Amino acid sequence: MEQKARFSMSLKPRLLEERPGTGIIAAEWYLIYHVDVAFAYGVAAGIPATDGSILVMVRSDISYFQPLRVGEELTIWARTTRLGRSSWTVEYQFTETVSGRPIATILQTYANIDLGAGKSVPLHDDFKQRIIDYEGRDNVEVA
Repeated sequence: MEQKARFSMSLKPRLLEERPGTGIIAAEWYLIYHVDVAFAYGVAAGIPATDGSILVMVRSDISYFQPLRVGEELTIWARTTRLGRSSWTVEYQFTETVSGRPIATILQTYANIDLGAGKSVPLHDDFKQRIIDYEGRDNVEVA
């Protein structure tokens, strides 16, 4: 995915994130790391805040390939792969920074939820256009 993703963020996991006694970072931390990346990606892409609705994660597929060792740095690449009527999908690729070794992939789908009605509503046109402008029209499937 590195060739297709415009956005990346690096971080160095802390010792307390180690699975005790193993020398490797506990896999559940990747779910926490990706949240920081998701917010930074939104800022980089210029994703506008919406009134009365919120993007809620409705599906998450995680694949782990290799452990990250204590002391190694992690680079997380993010890109939008699909924009639907009321949902969008973001792919996060985790690699070890120096070697580029694949660590994990998270594919998440978010739905735009109207908080008052409690149901999905269409994504705003401005939201979609900013994603397309950031990622490039040929890089995002638009439903």
